[in-house]
Amino acid sequence: MRRAVGKNALVAIALLVALFGARPSFAEGVDLHAAKDVLDGFRLVEAWRIDEARVIAERLLKKKPDDAMTLALVGEVKMHLGDYAGAVQAFRQARRNGAPEAALGSEEAAEAARVATQDYVEHISDSFIIRHPPGKDAVLVPFAVETLEAAMDRIGGLLGWRPKSRIIVDIYPTAATLAAVSSLTKEDIENSGTIALCRWNRLMVTTPRAVVFGYSWRDTVAHELAHLIIGGASRNTVPIWLHEGIAKFSETAWRGEPGLGITVEQQERLRDAAKKKQLIPFAKMHPSMAKLPTQEATSLAFSEVFTFIEFLVERKGWEGMRRTLSLMSGGMSDAEAIEEVHGKSLAKLERIWKKTLPKRPIKSDKTGRPVKGDQKIVLKDRAETPDDKLHGLSKKGRRFARAADLLFARGRVAAAQRELEKAFEATQSPLISAKLAMVALNNGDLERAEKAARAAMEGTADLAGPNVTLAEVFVRAGNPAEARLPLARAIDVNPFDPRIHQLTIAIESGEGGDPEKLAHARLALAYYEGGQPAVPTLGQGGLIEVEGTPFSRVFVRRGNQEIATGLVTPTPPIALSPGAYELVLVPPTGPVKTQSIEVLDAPSDGTAQEILTTATGS
Repeated sequence: MRRAVGKNALVAIALLVALFGARPSFAEGVDLHAAKDVLDGFRLVEAWRIDEARVIAERLLKKKPDDAMTLALVGEVKMHLGDYAGAVQAFRQARRNGAPEAALGSEEAAEAARVATQDYVEHISDSFIIRHPPGKDAVLVPFAVETLEAAMDRIGGLLGWRPKSRIIVDIYPTAATLAAVSSLTKEDIENSGTIALCRWNRLMVTTPRAVVFGYSWRDTVAHELAHLIIGGASRNTVPIWLHEGIAKFSETAWRGEPGLGITVEQQERLRDAAKKKQLIPFAKMHPSMAKLPTQEATSLAFSEVFTFIEFLVERKGWEGMRRTLSLMSGGMSDAEAIEEVHGKSLAKLERIWKKTLPKRPIKSDKTGRPVKGDQKIVLKDRAETPDDKLHGLSKKGRRFARAADLLFARGRVAAAQRELEKAFEATQSPLISAKLAMVALNNGDLERAEKAARAAMEGTADLAGPNVTLAEVFVRAGNPAEARLPLARAIDVNPFDPRIHQLTIAIESGEGGDPEKLAHARLALAYYEGGQPAVPTLGQGGLIEVEGTPFSRVFVRRGNQEIATGLVTPTPPIALSPGAYELVLVPPTGPVKTQSIEVLDAPSDGTAQEILTTATGS
């Protein structure tokens, strides 16, 4: 439960020492009102209430801009708003001004994030800032925005809370990058299949290009956003099992109904584990699902908490879940809040739930998506490495597939199709079926191509290829409208296949087409056919510091180029070429603001030109 700070000096200093480990000498002469604000600010950060912590930091910046603890809080807020360079600078200044080490605990993480993302480009939406390395990952942006804005609306509605400020979404080129900027190791990621996190008020996501065959990345980003909403709604008091259960159960709400997030295969394994009394206790899921020893254990754990949340929602609805989070926000434990809402102890509810599992009906996705298979996450060292199309095949399957490839390369398409027919009959492999579908399509055998594509999709949900093949079958058969659903499924898993966007252009260019989808497809295709655009740079020679509405993201625009600095106001010095620019400020909430500026040559003493913005809405 959150403690209030009294007016008594000894109480205020005791809390300061307890929170930061400060020596008594540090506490001498403390401004008790400022100390209370700093304490409240750090507590709000800990409670995932960054918008409220930001307001306190803004107030302290105006009153005591050089105070060590003010700077430490500003560093923490900047870190949680995605300004990693600004956070590092604030932490270092705070240390120089006397802040204790315990107040600078995020400095190392801020520096790791700064190094990893310093050249990233940024895209702004109403509620999000999507950041990624220059290049192909720009293909993800419109689909990420569509997913996240829908998830914010629907999951936020289910749980009764939404953040006010724009949320950072960092897309990383490899799982190794995710490990470098988080508390996970590469081994944790490989063992558990964890390739996305929610931490420091940002969503941290590995590009599907870094996973063989891709993965359900759109459900994954919605899942991570659900974590952020759960943390804010509960003031970060929810244990990991409940966190993951709510997030997993609600992750599909962006595209339809919650409760579609586990496959038939996962449900069957859960039923088997329940019968054999081999369920993973909730307590063993702490401190993170990513620390479980295998992907199979992680999958089972997610199935358990998913079905327990399903059980609770069936009893008391989402109103019951909102009340549970509200009670926990007010200081109750998970067991106390659940008992208050459900009228039974958590232990008794667990016993009832476990008894339902052996007879729980196996449910399939009502949206028509295939849900039988359960694709294992296989990481690539480099996102640019082509997928191993034979990955996961048996020796027999590989032998058939290679023979078919040789026949296909020699123009003997019908013979290649016959070879793959034999291969599928021998292996029943979804990958062989996906390959068969493509070869049959090239052979003009639309009926066999459709049948093989559907068989591949039923065998493994997370394969983009057979969805694209099925879409092309529909287009060739004169049924372009039917191609939209399999194309959407392919985008959900791996939108980096150029055929997706070629087919989308063919479908949406006609009468009744969707202009927004058409624009997205043309932009995506440009990365494959026209090369990648040059990355704009800020240059050197001038030096500016920008002040104004606190914690606004800073961009500079020159001509038709808009360049992200990665910083928020007030900024450390920014190097760029002298000349005329338009300064673009994106506040945490509200409209974008612009202001024309002239950048001068930096003087010989290295001081920065100060720019106090009076920007107007654009």
